[in-house]
Amino acid sequence: MILRRLQPSETREMHEWIKEHHQMKSAPPGHIAAFEFIEGKERVGGLLIGRPSSKGYNPDFVVEFSRVCFADGIPENAGSRALAMGRRWIRINLPGIRLVLSYHNPATHNGTMYLADGWCPLGITKAKHGQSGWASRQGRKFEETYVPKQRWVRSP
Repeated sequence: MILRRLQPSETREMHEWIKEHHQMKSAPPGHIAAFEFIEGKERVGGLLIGRPSSKGYNPDFVVEFSRVCFADGIPENAGSRALAMGRRWIRINLPGIRLVLSYHNPATHNGTMYLADGWCPLGITKAKHGQSGWASRQGRKFEETYVPKQRWVRSP
């Protein structure tokens, strides 16, 4: 199977699919675009593009791939192909964007899809509690068991 099509998706349906399939069992409350990957007539993956989760990045120039996930049994190169397709969509539809961010939990996987698509690892996140950082935005659930994430960056 080769991913050939990235298509816009209905928000509620895509959110529910991502909640079911993503390891975090959640989807961020807001996004710029939601996409699904279709093989035949079946959804095999999803991608949410949103504003940066960190307030330190200017959303006029930076977007974040806030969720990238696939159903079980998908070939290993599907993730890097999906990232490339998402970046292409950004270049065409959001020409002012200069940087794409994404994060992954190094305890659960090693970020191979980011390396395969030419992303650069840019440090590990630090926990911030209270009304600064991640927990400061409305609609976010704060978890006491914070896990540091690997930050990845790439040009669109």
